[in-house]
Amino acid sequence: MKTLKIAFIMDSMENILLKWDTSMGIMIEAQKRGHQIFYLEPKDLFAQNGSAYGEAREVRVSRKRGFEIVHLQTLNLKTFDIIFNRKEPPFDVSYLYLTYLLELAEPEAFVINSPKGVRKANEKFYILEFEKWIPPTLVSNNPERIEVFQRKLKCDLILKPLDLKGGAGIKLLPLRSKKARTILHRATRGGSKWIMAQKFLKRNLTSGDKRILMLNGQPIGQFGRIPKRGEFRANLSLGGKHIRARLTAREKKLIRTLRPKLLRDGLYFVGIDVVDGKLIEMNVTSPAGITEINLLEGKHPEVQVVNFLEAKAWKR
Repeated sequence: MKTLKIAFIMDSMENILLKWDTSMGIMIEAQKRGHQIFYLEPKDLFAQNGSAYGEAREVRVSRKRGFEIVHLQTLNLKTFDIIFNRKEPPFDVSYLYLTYLLELAEPEAFVINSPKGVRKANEKFYILEFEKWIPPTLVSNNPERIEVFQRKLKCDLILKPLDLKGGAGIKLLPLRSKKARTILHRATRGGSKWIMAQKFLKRNLTSGDKRILMLNGQPIGQFGRIPKRGEFRANLSLGGKHIRARLTAREKKLIRTLRPKLLRDGLYFVGIDVVDGKLIEMNVTSPAGITEINLLEGKHPEVQVVNFLEAKAWKR
């Protein structure tokens, strides 16, 4: 089988957490098999006369030493066998343009996840396509409408920006809070910013949430995340603790429900977040969790990921 040229689109090398980064785990596994690994940041990409190009750094990677640049060259993105887009949010206009650039590399390069699919699947908003599986949820930029929604539910709400990650910007709006107007005004920027208001599932405080990694519509690992004392968000970046977890019967059914649509939308590598059997978020830009699964379970999901990439590339 031929050696593959695999490009990773990522944030700046200086911002990568070498010990935990999921992309590095995939890179190292592909490197072990003799494939060429290339590293590009969005700022390295450009389009000219109908083709997309990038200032691509061929690299050697390791958890201890990080990235060693072997060679730098300008390449047409179509010359890559695989382009793995691992750019993290915010999903802003620049990210939107990145998907347009990556789409110019298709079909010669297999782009994961599909640029079209990523544009469609806002990581907060996409869950609304699975109404039976989510908590009561409202998307609005109107503070008064959110207040009415809360009064009808008679519960605390979680307020989420639609374009961020890692728990950034997420607020808790307690029921009958005296600061509700102020909180909502800030969250919606005076009615100019769309946010998600979602019923707060109190089980999150005691049992946390569960991250389930999916590859090609199948689960390849999962772990629980417990928030630290005094915090309602279970994100590991905010001090949450990761623990071993098993899939429940309901979660297995949820995965079967999600699978057909994920595959139709070209969303092959996805992280879903679940609380008490309810789907609260779907991560499609840069889902993480491979390192945590390795540490907790002794499994190696990165092996399955590279197997999948090889199969896709060698069939083309």
